[in-house]
Amino acid sequence: MNSSTSLISDPGPLQPETIPLEFECRQQALEQLKNRADSGRNIHLYGERGTGKTHLTLSTLQSMDDVQTCYVDCRHCQTQYQILQQILRKLTGEPVKDGLHTSTLQRRIEDRTTAVQTIIVLDEIDFLLQEDEDSTLYHLSRTSNPIHLVTISPNKTELQDHLEERTYSSLQPQTIQLQPYTEDQTYQILLQRAQKALKPQTLQKQALGKITSQADDLKSGLHWLKAAAETAENAVTVSTVEQTREKAFKQHAQQLLQPFTQHHHLTHQAIKELHSELGTVTAGDVYQKYRELTDKHEIDSLTDRRISDYLKHLELLDLIEAEYHYGGRKGKTREITVKRSVSNP
Repeated sequence: MNSSTSLISDPGPLQPETIPLEFECRQQALEQLKNRADSGRNIHLYGERGTGKTHLTLSTLQSMDDVQTCYVDCRHCQTQYQILQQILRKLTGEPVKDGLHTSTLQRRIEDRTTAVQTIIVLDEIDFLLQEDEDSTLYHLSRTSNPIHLVTISPNKTELQDHLEERTYSSLQPQTIQLQPYTEDQTYQILLQRAQKALKPQTLQKQALGKITSQADDLKSGLHWLKAAAETAENAVTVSTVEQTREKAFKQHAQQLLQPFTQHHHLTHQAIKELHSELGTVTAGDVYQKYRELTDKHEIDSLTDRRISDYLKHLELLDLIEAEYHYGGRKGKTREITVKRSVSNP
């Protein structure tokens, strides 16, 4: 659409990564987070995707004085070495060359945190735990310097269920759980975003109601509202919303996959293509289809074992659902279906 006819006057409020100035329905959680961060305790923040965990944490960090802060997204750094390298880079503001020994990274981090209270945020902690188990958390929780950890997870279970007893005992986090927004809360938040982003009188209430009732969470609802506003000519209507369902899902998936490799994208593409033909598919089907796609793109395929790890990544991102079956001739099998953040009516 030509930008001169776009319904969007300010695209910022429609971007899921935009941190709001005020947090609707999350004031209690925000106060909890600030109080516990001020107390110097380790914190574990968890709840489903789209509940505002990252935004609340970043807003809290911005409001703190005389504290050194460091935010790391574990989707980008999934090993202990990568995490330590990224932490040191954030603390110094300088590049950190490859090839340093882990103990060297650890010592340099301790040197940078000796004289000042430091809060390190590890977002999407499940990706680190899958690759590294809990050795990084164990080390960071036992440093003699005033380092405090905030871990963030979209998992629905307590962190204790995913750590060795010695690590959890050392960490001893205070937990904050965020419940999903209700449909009415989601509607109000999307309405406020729309009022800031769209030109006046360009959004029908029924259209926003449809998005609210069928999007799985606030973030996917924002993608859907943005897709509809980009497509509509005069106003976002129910018809526009229905027409942009697939576009919204694609944009949502692309944003979730943005930090990952081409092989993640091809694995997800393989599942989508198989799902449209067969419905539920097995991991074996995905491996075969993935290899067909790598041949088509003339790139070397990865091993089935590595693609199995990537399937777990897609599961952590809520892009697929996997059901595991044990026993029989093949031992453990995995049935996979696409999980759409914009559901069908």
